Amino acid sequence: MPELKVLVVGAGLGGLTLAQSLRGNGIDVAVFERDAGPWDRPQGYRLHLDADAINAAREVLPAPLYAVFEATAQYTEPFTTILGTDLSVLERVPTRDDHGQAWPAHDGPAIHANVDRATLRQILLAGLEDAVHFGKTVQRYENTADRVTAYFTDGSTARGDVLVGADGIRSAVRRHRAPRCETVDAGITAIYGRLPMAVAEPLVPVETLTDVFTIASDERKVFLGLGSVRFPTSPAQAAQRFAPGMRIADQDDYVVSIVGGRHEFFPATSAAMRALPGEQLREIAAGLLRDWPGRAAEFVGSADAGSFFLVEMYTSVPATLDAPARVTLLGDAIHSMTPTLGRGANVAMRDGALLGRALKEVVDGCLPLAEALAGYEREMTAYGFSVVRQAARIGQQRMAQNALPE
Repeated sequence: MPELKVLVVGAGLGGLTLAQSLRGNGIDVAVFERDAGPWDRPQGYRLHLDADAINAAREVLPAPLYAVFEATAQYTEPFTTILGTDLSVLERVPTRDDHGQAWPAHDGPAIHANVDRATLRQILLAGLEDAVHFGKTVQRYENTADRVTAYFTDGSTARGDVLVGADGIRSAVRRHRAPRCETVDAGITAIYGRLPMAVAEPLVPVETLTDVFTIASDERKVFLGLGSVRFPTSPAQAAQRFAPGMRIADQDDYVVSIVGGRHEFFPATSAAMRALPGEQLREIAAGLLRDWPGRAAEFVGSADAGSFFLVEMYTSVPATLDAPARVTLLGDAIHSMTPTLGRGANVAMRDGALLGRALKEVVDGCLPLAEALAGYEREMTAYGFSVVRQAARIGQQRMAQNALPE
């Protein structure tokens, strides 16, 4: 049986899904994350999970951790609901679910869930504490015939048989592995915030609390997106019940608010706005909705001031990869997409699970490493870039996103 040492650069959802898969299959893995700690910067709020992420979690997590995941996920109705600017319901649009052949077929309706990103990341980190190394920024890597060496900015190195770039849209690994794969400005700025459920519930239609997502937009294509996170069991209680000893922060139910539009509708550059305190970001977000009828601006103005942060949206440009030589990529490092479909985390976790399967085939002696990586990359890029293109098309329709370059 061949032995592998896998180096994963990036402790986001895709990298941790891969690490859980490898650990579960007895494959040596080390994860290197540039942040100083797991909560070094805002991690975002609500995530929509579909069959890709839910099946990936089921496949890679030990049973106690998957039980915590199930207990803390809000399973939703399979609709995206379109609202008027007065927050009245105009249409409930069924979600489209086509996930290829990666997961076992099942009868019944498609499964969707809203989860808290930080809670999900804590679940994926559990049991990997000895494998995840924070404060490690990769600078470059070197390939030889039988090993790959990662070089970090602190002067340290790590050697392994495979290097995986899971280091996000500004991936240092991608710059070396796939320099022709570009990311471009999508033309959209968004301000995120959150409201406690008790504050939000009287202000929104019931579909905001039951469906995958609700969204309203005006003639400028400035939009307000709303999504709920309701914990059937609190994270702390779930961990105590199913995974005693697991460290997890408790959370209250909330509704996330996203106000976005073309850069030109915002009063300053993104760089200038990133320096603003939450109160001012809240004021900017509410101001964009000031002329809407009803309570949209009031809703945003009721959010916790300290919860606001700004995001500039970028997207990958679909491309092809050269044949892999011990180095591959997953998630936003290769196929970042705008959030119009709510698919980014799902595709990253799918990548992690499928790459874990491929590397297990190498360890089991079923495939040589080069063939396993090439097969993974064919499927990953075909699927991932198809979602990038679909997200861009919907983004153009709903929020005037820039078209992808030809």
